[in-house]
Amino acid sequence: MSCLRRDFSHVTPASMMAISRSHLEGTFMEPRWGAPEAFWPTPCMHDTPQSGYHSAASFVVQLRAEMPPLLRQVYWASFSNPCCNVFKPFYLHGTTIPRAYAAGTSTYSADSPWWWANRLKLLCDLNYRAVNPSVRNVFDQTERWEIDRQQSVEAEALGDVKAGRDADAVALLQKFTDENCARVGKEYQTLNQTLPETLSTAGVNYLYTDYLKDWTSQKGVPLPLP
Repeated sequence: MSCLRRDFSHVTPASMMAISRSHLEGTFMEPRWGAPEAFWPTPCMHDTPQSGYHSAASFVVQLRAEMPPLLRQVYWASFSNPCCNVFKPFYLHGTTIPRAYAAGTSTYSADSPWWWANRLKLLCDLNYRAVNPSVRNVFDQTERWEIDRQQSVEAEALGDVKAGRDADAVALLQKFTDENCARVGKEYQTLNQTLPETLSTAGVNYLYTDYLKDWTSQKGVPLPLP
């Protein structure tokens, strides 16, 4: 609530994304060693052996009553913990979710965007201070691009709707969705390939490696664990 109060006068999708990533940085409750090792509940919660809760995923929803149905809701989805991930916009009318993003498995799959995202979170947990800045450097740029591009795409789509060209508006929104998912997919794969190299240099700095070894062995997730 304190995070929301601070931004209440200018709530935007971007500000809500920032709140969802908060570990109460700058307060006495900020995690001492890193985000995965917090003693207090925070908006972005990392799983630990003693905690029964964690951010399995996050989302921000834009609701615009003044917009036509095609543009009324935008669902910004982040797989896994938002501090280690990126929000992607999806429209709930007319468009479809790219096939790879619409499928999921309960064990690790090397061609699943959901698992790419979750492996990134696990890699960040192994040494949050060393790894997370690289993730945010990539994904912060992507979110800024998405938010800026959203304005021009929606303005064009709104013009199509007003002119009675709903099919053109849907095609435009679908292209925007597909572009975002394709870009993020490439970023997921690149980070999954490069972050283990960062860890090999920086080392693992994580309290719960035994817990993580057990969970990843059950799920088949490849991690550079000691």
